[in-house]
Parts: sequence; structure tokens; C-alpha cells
Amino acid sequence: MRLGVITTGQGPRNEYAAYHRGLAAALGMQIDVIDDHILDGLSWDEIQPHLGADDEERLGAHVHVPGATGNRLGEGWDHVYVRLSWALPYFQAAIDRLVARGADMVLFCCATRFPDDAFTCPVPLIKPASLMLAAVTERINTAGAATRSGTQPVRFGLMSSVGHGRQDVQLWRDQPFAAQMAIDYEPFEGNILPAAEKLATRIHDVVVVWSYGLGMSASDGLALSARLEQLLRCPVLMPHRVAALHALGLMTAGFDDRAFLAAGSR
Repeated sequence: MRLGVITTGQGPRNEYAAYHRGLAAALGMQIDVIDDHILDGLSWDEIQPHLGADDEERLGAHVHVPGATGNRLGEGWDHVYVRLSWALPYFQAAIDRLVARGADMVLFCCATRFPDDAFTCPVPLIKPASLMLAAVTERINTAGAATRSGTQPVRFGLMSSVGHGRQDVQLWRDQPFAAQMAIDYEPFEGNILPAAEKLATRIHDVVVVWSYGLGMSASDGLALSARLEQLLRCPVLMPHRVAALHALGLMTAGFDDRAFLAAGSR
């Protein structure tokens, strides 16, 4: 089967195709992964007028900026924040291109929450934000009577890029279970570890990273996901892991489930 992945900025982002292909291979699945980048073909001069203001809904995007330095992707890259409303048609165009190339499923490589009716897609469309919200909803709904009454809220840690932090926190405050959770937010830009170290001084029941693909670039260092889990000492939901495993669960597996059983239990 063929999985199509969409990034919010420009390419190349070879790590995304490699990650999803490698994870599938680890599970014994052979899949083809193709990618599309919504802002490919646009120059920095064409993107710049559409940067979002602080009070607007924004989308983080890694793009090529002449002379840029210091981005986690290397020289010539910058992480900018465009208006979400402006970007929506570019997502739809990317969906259409991947489907035309034979994608059996499309996955958004971002944690942004989109309007439910924003896109049409003739194949399954994986939106990580929906999966993350569902996971936290179940955690809260099953936490017990003290949580339901609000007397013992779920201790919820949240980390996201500073440029859309306001809307990320508001998203969780707008949830119907908001009174049953205590939100503890730390923003970051590029390196997540300083924010994680601040969160680690407090106790949480679950921590959500509202940013896709951290740990994949060379500058992120080795085993970032494991380091976050060790540091925070609680479940850490990272959208690239949640979404990729969900996508693979929907694809034709092509393996024998019994092959994963220990030899003595087959």
C-alpha cells in the first residue's frame, strides 16, 4: 500500500518518509511512502505577506529563507508561522496531488487542529490532533469520580511551539472536559528540552507534545522521545508516533499476527 504524508512547509523532508517506512518495516509491513509539502513552489517573498499575527490562528512551517541560520533543520531554513486560513487550500491541493499519485491513505505531519469540514479526501485522512484529543478524552473520562467532579483533575502537561502556543492552550481550555484537567503549559522554539525540564519539576499524569516530528532531525539528538519519557516520568503523547501507528493499523498489514507471539505461546 502507499501512504502519502503532507508537511506544513517546504521540502525536502526526507526524514518523514524514512520514519513511516522504517516503522512499517519494523512491524513486518512493506509499504511505499510518498510525500508532499504544501508550500513548495512558493518563494519566501510570496510566503512572507501571509505570516500570522499573534491574535490569529497560525500554522508552524519550516521554509527556505535566504540567509537564515540557527534552525534545527540547518542553514537556509527557518520556522515561521503563517495564517492557518491562508494555508488551508494548500493542504487540499496537496491531498489531491497525493491521491492522484496513488496514495491509499494520507497523513498530515502536523498537530494543528483543523475544522472538521476543512478537507475532502477519497481515502482515509489521518489528522494527528484528532487522535491526540481522543486519547486525552479517554484518559479523563476513565479517571474516576474525583476527576469527573473536578476535585482531582488530571494533571495535564502541554508543550508546543511558542508561535501558536496561545491557540494550543485555548484549544484544550475549550474542551468539554476542561474543568476536569489542570493544564500546565511550557512553550519552546526548536529545542524542546528546556521546556521539558521545567515541566519535569512538577508532577503530571500525561504530557502532550503538540508538535510533529520532534526527534527526527539530526540536531534533535538521539532517542529524544525516550529522553522525554525518562525526564517527565509519565506517558508522553507525541503526534508522529500516535498518527503513524494509527495509520499502519488501517493499512493492509501483510503479516501473520502470530509471528509476534513468543515462541512458547504459539
